[in-house]
Amino acid sequence: MRSLLLFRLLLLVIIVSSHVVESQRTLVSIRSKLRQLSGTTATAADTSIAAGGKKKRNKNWAEDEALEFDHWVFKQNWKKTFHIFISCVMAAFLGAVLYVTKGVDDDDEATPVETEALKTTDNAVELSFEGIHVTLQTKKDGERTLVDGSTIRGMARPGELLAIMGPSGAGKSILLEAISGQLPSNSKLSKVQGNVYMNGVRSSDCNHYNTALIPQESNFFPHMTVYETLEFRAKLLLTKKSRTEMQQHLHKILKKLNLFHVKHTRVGNQKVRGLSGGERKRLLIAVKLVQDPPSVLFLDEPTSGLDSFQATQVVESLKNLAKQEPQKTIVAVIHQPSQHVFSTFDNVLVLAEGGRQVYFGPTSEVRSYLQGHYTNAKISNEMGTAELLLECVSKVNANGGPEELESLERIEKLVTKGKGISIPLRTNPTAGQSIPTTNNVRRQKRRHRANMLTQFRLLLQRSLREVLRGKTAIIIKVVQQVMLGVIYGGIYKLDTNNQASVQDRLGLLSLIAIGSMNMGIAGTIRSFPKEKSIVTKEIASAKLYATGPYFLAKAISEIPFLGVLSAIFSVIVYSLTGLQRSKFRTFLGIVSLHTIVSEATGLFLGALAPNSDVALALFPPIVVLNIIFDGKNLSMDNTPTYLQWLPKISLIRWGFEGLAITEFTGLKFQPGRRGGFATGEEVLDRYGMLETTVQDVAQVQGLIIGVCWLASYAALSATRQRFMTMQAPIPETKSKED
Repeated sequence: MRSLLLFRLLLLVIIVSSHVVESQRTLVSIRSKLRQLSGTTATAADTSIAAGGKKKRNKNWAEDEALEFDHWVFKQNWKKTFHIFISCVMAAFLGAVLYVTKGVDDDDEATPVETEALKTTDNAVELSFEGIHVTLQTKKDGERTLVDGSTIRGMARPGELLAIMGPSGAGKSILLEAISGQLPSNSKLSKVQGNVYMNGVRSSDCNHYNTALIPQESNFFPHMTVYETLEFRAKLLLTKKSRTEMQQHLHKILKKLNLFHVKHTRVGNQKVRGLSGGERKRLLIAVKLVQDPPSVLFLDEPTSGLDSFQATQVVESLKNLAKQEPQKTIVAVIHQPSQHVFSTFDNVLVLAEGGRQVYFGPTSEVRSYLQGHYTNAKISNEMGTAELLLECVSKVNANGGPEELESLERIEKLVTKGKGISIPLRTNPTAGQSIPTTNNVRRQKRRHRANMLTQFRLLLQRSLREVLRGKTAIIIKVVQQVMLGVIYGGIYKLDTNNQASVQDRLGLLSLIAIGSMNMGIAGTIRSFPKEKSIVTKEIASAKLYATGPYFLAKAISEIPFLGVLSAIFSVIVYSLTGLQRSKFRTFLGIVSLHTIVSEATGLFLGALAPNSDVALALFPPIVVLNIIFDGKNLSMDNTPTYLQWLPKISLIRWGFEGLAITEFTGLKFQPGRRGGFATGEEVLDRYGMLETTVQDVAQVQGLIIGVCWLASYAALSATRQRFMTMQAPIPETKSKED
């Protein structure tokens, strides 16, 4: 419903914007006719004066005064209309932000059963699950089972660690995400069924409880330190704590996870040096403990990519966390653990290919279980239990040979034996039937602790910190501006105002408009999709803040740096090329505004695209279209009717026109052999820019910025992360008996 409202709002703004731009062109036409009429009236007045016609002269002067007054009134009305429109756009934007972030929908209200369960979130939670069934619809193979619900049955107790193990492709991560209630929405997932019980109460939404899912990949803002990362979340979630209490709380978390000695170290990533892999994994756990420690903690391969020592540290931290009061229930997917790491877990759930459960029980008994139910396995005392487990449940690919057939037979026997394992679950199926599930795809609820102003302030501080600390990116962008300025200055020399300098000025200004747009868009679409992957998780999973304050802070934080880069470029170009020195301020303003427009367009592409690869693929067509419809390469008469709106929003066109008007207004040229242009106004008239002013260009560019920001916000809201809802399984056996 909200996405539909945002789409309608965006459509309304685009329609009104097109009418405003069209009114701008109409205004230019009216201005031209008024000037022509004014010139005709002045000529008639001069003739009447020469003939001594006093009465006729007075009449013409009156008409001239009336025309000038009407022109002034029309111009003032246009300005008022534009200001009113901008106010409406901003009001609509703020209204959309408030609507999207106002809280939980009426459809998201908790049921009495869930409300009762919420009262126990501060206590230990026993997790039980059964019949988890996930299927994928494919064109080639039809419906493919990812997790077989007929075999899935298990539980996790407070104070204990449950490991989910199996070969690659066995559905371990899917099972974990389904149990945690954070299985990403996918239209190809045709069925997500099963029962998940928290303290015996079935719920289709585990997020009603104090649970947390820690993903495999650690995505943080790389230039923030460990303490700043935790402090940012604490200020958003723990608004009632004092600064001293908050600091003590964060220090306790850092010491608990052995991160206190690196609290002032930047988090880092693949390009920025920072924490080690194990420290980054422990930071993933730490951010989940900032608010109330979760009663149930789900982890997706927390030891992957770590050496045995770091993996041991991570698992031991989890073990200590589970034992602390109140005790925590921890479920983790583990891939190829060492013997020491494996023995740290209390229970293990083993999956074979096709998401079929083979074993559930204590880790200390799994070795004897495999020896008792499969005597032909090559069991060696030197082979670790985890290694033996994976060998027994993995399929051997031997092109249909005897080894492959033997492995398939072994897996089938283990699956059959696994169904006979007695696993007592704490369940209350009757209570779970009262929980309605009206939509298979659910949005995460947005429960923000800090108010909108606090969210915006903290997000703006974080965005500015990321921009200022990215020294490598700053140096690269400064070098780019300096190099471009030197290249333009070394080639174009406009000290003389001969006829050849007209073409040189037009070429230079056109290149400036194209280059500024390219760098403005390209720089944004490379970085923003990566940041978006972090932000969507903070909004959807952690519910830290709303989309509106984030996007507003992101857009504003880029403006000062863009202004500095534009100033560096403009100073170099003006010093070396010989453009009109008296117009430097206007030139700098147009270049800065043009760069901000390009950055806003890049934000829109980055918000619309699912990743940076798609955004970069959209970049070349956008540039080509802006160049074609820049007002010079294709006449409006030859433009297809369905594309005649493109020149009105061409970034290059408005940037070039603003620069050309600034440079050519008031310029005088030396006459050539064949005449040529005498003034800059004649050049502007030749290219159809005489009736356009710098104020007109600024207004249109401001309008484009507003529309791009609103469209970016709508795209970011619409692409927010969504999760599947667990449906109650259909009792097939009972229907067959009937």
